Amino acid sequence: MKQTLIILRGAPASGKTTIGKNLRDFHDKIVWLKVDNFKPFFSEDLEEALPVVNETAFATLRYLLDQGNSVIFEGIFRNSLYVKKAIEYAKNKNIPYVFYQLSCSLKTLQERDKTREGVREGCRKPLGNEVIEKIYKEMENTKIEGATTLNTENKSLQECIEIIKRSLSV
Repeated sequence: MKQTLIILRGAPASGKTTIGKNLRDFHDKIVWLKVDNFKPFFSEDLEEALPVVNETAFATLRYLLDQGNSVIFEGIFRNSLYVKKAIEYAKNKNIPYVFYQLSCSLKTLQERDKTREGVREGCRKPLGNEVIEKIYKEMENTKIEGATTLNTENKSLQECIEIIKRSLSV
């Protein structure tokens, strides 16, 4: 399997985490790097901490790629700079990359938010319809050039995973 960078960008509840978890594979050196996992390290005031969170995730991405791993790099990426930096880094290292923009209707995102992992186990509260709508609209208005759209509402989870797996075996 050839080393590859897969970028998954999407609104909350679009399927990024579920897809990333299903693609990670220790023996094949496929790592799932979720930007949101860095948020609690810095602050409860996440808006203020986002630049540090993103820089830390990007530093980790560089390390993982330098170690020869394929990486599933997933996040909302409200600031397109970090997607562009990741792509540029991959290009400079001659690492193939594929950038997926996950899409889904607002109504479906809001319904999924109520039952996402963590919510079911009582570990976290849903983000709520207003937050989901705000981020959804931001994402719709800040498309990043070069993305392949992957509709997680019209395709099953398994279909999405298979599409991305093909990117990893190129």
